Amino acid sequence: ADGVDVINYSVGSSLDRLTAPDDMALMAAAKAGVVAVVAAGNEGPNLSTVGSPAGGPWVIAAAASSRDGKSSLEAMEITAPASIAGKYAIKEANFTPRLLDKGPINGDLVLADDNDETLDDGAAGTTSDACEPLVNDTEMSGKIAFIQRGGCEFDVKVSNAADAGAVAALVYNNSGDPIVMNGSSGLSDIPAVMVGQADGNLFLAEIDAGNVVTALLDTQLFINEDNTGNRMAVFSARGPGPASDILKPDVTAPGVNILAGFTPDAANAMSGENFAYLSGTSMSTPHVAGVAALLLEAHPDWTPAAIKSALMTSARQDITTDDGETSAHAFDFGAGHIVPNAALDPGLVYNVSNDEFDAFACGTASPAVSQERCDQLAAQGLSFAAADLNQPAISIGRLASQRTVTRRVTNVRDVAASYTASVEAPSGIGVAVDPPALTLQPGESAEFDVTVSMQSGPLDLWRFGSFSWLNGDLEVRSPLAIRPISITAPAQVTQFGANGSVSFPVQFGYTGAYTPTPHGLRLPLVINGFVDDDPTRTFSFRTTNGVTAHLIDVPPDQAYLRFALFDTLTDGDDDLDLYIYYCADNVDCVRVGESGEPTSNEEVNFLYPNAGRYAALVHGFATDNVAGGPGANYQLLSWAFGLVDDQGNMTVSGPSFVNAGSTGDVTVTWTGLQSDTIYLGGVGHNTPDGLQAVTVIRIGN
Repeated sequence: ADGVDVINYSVGSSLDRLTAPDDMALMAAAKAGVVAVVAAGNEGPNLSTVGSPAGGPWVIAAAASSRDGKSSLEAMEITAPASIAGKYAIKEANFTPRLLDKGPINGDLVLADDNDETLDDGAAGTTSDACEPLVNDTEMSGKIAFIQRGGCEFDVKVSNAADAGAVAALVYNNSGDPIVMNGSSGLSDIPAVMVGQADGNLFLAEIDAGNVVTALLDTQLFINEDNTGNRMAVFSARGPGPASDILKPDVTAPGVNILAGFTPDAANAMSGENFAYLSGTSMSTPHVAGVAALLLEAHPDWTPAAIKSALMTSARQDITTDDGETSAHAFDFGAGHIVPNAALDPGLVYNVSNDEFDAFACGTASPAVSQERCDQLAAQGLSFAAADLNQPAISIGRLASQRTVTRRVTNVRDVAASYTASVEAPSGIGVAVDPPALTLQPGESAEFDVTVSMQSGPLDLWRFGSFSWLNGDLEVRSPLAIRPISITAPAQVTQFGANGSVSFPVQFGYTGAYTPTPHGLRLPLVINGFVDDDPTRTFSFRTTNGVTAHLIDVPPDQAYLRFALFDTLTDGDDDLDLYIYYCADNVDCVRVGESGEPTSNEEVNFLYPNAGRYAALVHGFATDNVAGGPGANYQLLSWAFGLVDDQGNMTVSGPSFVNAGSTGDVTVTWTGLQSDTIYLGGVGHNTPDGLQAVTVIRIGN
C-alpha cells in the first residue's frame, strides 16, 4: 500500500450487488493490507437495506447504536403563562440573520393572520400559514410571529412576518420534531426558529384560550437530554446484505448524538457552527476506524481480515432495538457492539487470503477478476460460494436440508492454547462443530467444519444463533444466521431462439406437493430517450442538466418488474446510470433502486413490486460526445409479468411431489417468439403454502 493503513469510508448506496467501482477499489485495498471501514447506511430499519460497498466481505460494515451520556438541544423559553413555562427544543433557520447577532429577543407570541385560507395553487391553506401578507400588522408590530408550517416556502413566511413588524418568527411544525428551515437569504432581517408539532400545539391552545404567551429566544438556552446507550438506531441499515451468505452489518458502534466537527457553511443546518451533534452510520464508522488503527498499531503484522475478525469475535450483544426492550439480532448489529480492549487479544482470528477474496469475486461475476484468474482458482479447488469464504460468521440464506461449511482459525497469542466449541443453535436448527476441540501452537492454523441442518419450525424465515471457541474466560464468538427455505432455484435462466427448451435443477426443503407455473413470456416496453452529458458527474433527483426522467405505471398483482439499459442500445461509447423512484402519491418520489455500472449495462429489478407510478431517471454520467454527437440517445427497456400471467408462449413442467432435501428438474419450453428483441417471464415455484419463489426466464432472439 502507499502508506495508508485505514480507510474510513462513510459512503454508500442501495446497489444490491458488489461489482461497483468502489467495491473493486476496496477489495484491492484489503488485498494490499489496508483496513476499510464502511458505513452500513441509514436506510433502516427495514431488512435488506445494507447495500454496496458495505456488503463486501473485504470491508468492516459499521452499524449505528446509541451511547450512554448527555447531549444538548437548542432551546427557547416560555416565561408566561406559568402553566406552560419552561424550555422547549427548537431549530434555528439557516437563511435568516443569526439569533446570536440579533438576540436575545423577549416578546409575546402573536398568531399570524393572512386572512386567506386558499393557497396560490388553489389548495387549502390556513390563515396562520403566513403565505400571504399579514393583516394583523398592528398587533404584530414588535412581537414574535407565531406561524404554522406548510403552504409555502419558509422564506416567504418569515418575509411576510418581518413586513408586518415582527421582531422574530417562530414556526411550529405540522408533524414531528423541529427541523432546520431552508430558504433564500436576504429577504428579511429577523431571525427565525422552529418548534415541534406537540409544543406548537401547546402554545396555540394557550393563545386560542386568550392567554398571553411570552417567549425568550436566546442562543444561551439549551435542554440537556439524557441518552440511553446500547440501543440500535432506527435509521441504521439492516441485513442481509447484497450477498445473503455474507453476514452484514459486521459490528455496531456509537452513532447517535455524536459531538462532531462541523462545517460552518452547512447547506441544511445553522451556519457558523464548528461543532454539532450528529447521528448516522457515518458517525459510527470513525469509531470503528479509529479502533482498527489502534489494533494495527498494537499488531502491525495483522491483515485487514484479522482486524475485522478480532472486532467481531470479541463484540458484545447486550443491545436492544430502538424501543429499548426487544433484543437486537445479527441483522441489526452483526456480531455486536465493538469492545476495543477485548479485540486487542482475541485469541483466534479468521484470516482471508487474496486468493479467497478473488474466488468470492468470481462467484459474483466481478469485473475485478478475469475469467482466466477464476479458471486458475477453480483448478486449485477454491470455492466461489459466499458461505464458504473464511468469515468470522456463518450466514446461509438458502438451507434446503443440511449444509457443511469449513472455517479456518489462527492462534495469534504467543503461547499454545486449547479451545472447545460451544453452540447456541438457532431455534429448530441443528449445529455440529467438528472437531469439537482445537489445540494450536503460536501462529498455527486449523480448519474445522460446521454442519447446520433443518430440524423443525417454519420455513423461509431467518433464525439466529452463535458458536464460540472457549478457552477459560476467553470466548471467540461467531454469529449464525440461517434461513431454512422451501425452494432453492436459479434466480435467472437465459436462453436464445424463437423456439427452444431448457431444464434447470430445483432443490426442495419440504415434503409435499409442488407445482411450477408459467408467467409470461412478455415483450418489453421500449422507451426512446436522450440525455445530456453531465460534466459534474453528480446525480440528484432532477429532470435537467444531464438527467432525463421517464414515468411508467405498473398495474397491480405483478410478480416481477425490470428496468434495463444496454451498451448496444446507446449511440456511442456512453456510461449511463439508472435510478428508479416509486411515486406512491404521484408527488413524493422515493428512490427504490439504482444501477451504476462502469458502462451503460444497467439493470434494476423488483420482486412483487408495488402497483403505481415509477420514475426511471437516466443519468448521463459520461457520454460519448463524438459518436452520435453531444449527449446520448438510448433505449430504456422495461418488463413486468403478473402473478397470474400465462401468455401461451411458454410451458413449464416438473415434479408434482417432492421430499425435503431432494432435487428435481424443471423444464421450460417456448415457441413462436419474435426476432430482434428480448422476452422476459418467470417460472413460479408453488408449494402448498402458495407461490414461494420465481425464476426469471430471459429469452433473446
